[in-house]
Amino acid sequence: MPPLSAAFTSNRIFLYAALSVIATLTTIANACRNYSNFYSVAIYLSRSGRSLLVLANFGFLSALLSGRVLQHIFFGPLQAREVERLYDQTWMFVTESLLAFTIFRDDFDIPFVIMFGFLLFVKCFHWLMADRVESMDQVPYPGPPLLFHIRMNTLFFILWLVDFIMLVFAVESTMSNGVGGMVLFASEYAILMASALNSMARYTLSNLEIRRARARGGLNAPAWENKSMYIFYIELVTDFLKLVVYLTFFVIVLSFYGLPLNMIRDVYLTARSFTGRLRALVRYHNATRDMDRRYPNATEEELAAMSDRTCIICREEMVAVPQNQNAAGQGQAPADANANANAAQDGPNVTPKKLPCGHIFHFQCLRSWLERQQSCPTCRRPVLRN
Repeated sequence: MPPLSAAFTSNRIFLYAALSVIATLTTIANACRNYSNFYSVAIYLSRSGRSLLVLANFGFLSALLSGRVLQHIFFGPLQAREVERLYDQTWMFVTESLLAFTIFRDDFDIPFVIMFGFLLFVKCFHWLMADRVESMDQVPYPGPPLLFHIRMNTLFFILWLVDFIMLVFAVESTMSNGVGGMVLFASEYAILMASALNSMARYTLSNLEIRRARARGGLNAPAWENKSMYIFYIELVTDFLKLVVYLTFFVIVLSFYGLPLNMIRDVYLTARSFTGRLRALVRYHNATRDMDRRYPNATEEELAAMSDRTCIICREEMVAVPQNQNAAGQGQAPADANANANAAQDGPNVTPKKLPCGHIFHFQCLRSWLERQQSCPTCRRPVLRN
């Protein structure tokens, strides 16, 4: 009995597919037997609730099989983390969309359901592409294989083209027929276009890092100091584009349907993310402006007075810069001083810097930390003097 149960569990998808195909063929055969021409058969199938349910189930099965085939073509086997995130994002999107459907309940019909199913289908590939691009940073040099790059570039082109076509279709339908459910799809595809551009920008950045490493020793190449800031700018631009789309959709729905409760959360979270990144960018520039003069180099005596010379950010030992190099850098511009302090190596600036509170960290470690917070990593005191 246990082997039979295990076999049933392992083949449940195959059994579901077989039963769905049999039910669909039986429904169509029954309609063909009762009606003599194609038009009559089509009318019967479209008006019979039982037939529509069977055909909808078959359409769902076809979408699953198509998605499975495309997944193997563009991604291969999915990681457990990707599957879990895909389920979570799908469930969240479906539940939020059910609230949006209450606004456009007069437009809720079979074409609307088909459009929504296709939107969800396309969104799943956008989510998977974003996860794969994000995982590029965990792949050691020389990076992902050539097949990965072919897949990602092809997928991006297809998804962006589909997003653009569907966006144009939704906008033209709205302009021709007036404001309706198509506004929802127009906003969703505009958001997807912004997300696809975000993924491609991060993919390009990762490729630039690989090329930079190839020119600087391969696996032993120094880290790219400014990559995190470029990612920050990409996310900032993406949040701005999404905020514009959400606000436009919010104003349109508010004008024609009343207050869209389902949009308040998205508008609020996107606006908070954008304004938070913008404030963090201003604070970061204030904290890192003229870092070489604002935060003096730690001397050997100051490092020796510490109980532990380890930088708590990177967990590496700190070594004082020679005095002659310090003196040479004091009369130079910040960029020249940083280059002089880092002349012995083509990599992150590891000059020990002392904050106003007295704690000491590597130059590059401190700058990376200030991208996220403008306070001392040890005592949490603000790094900017009043």
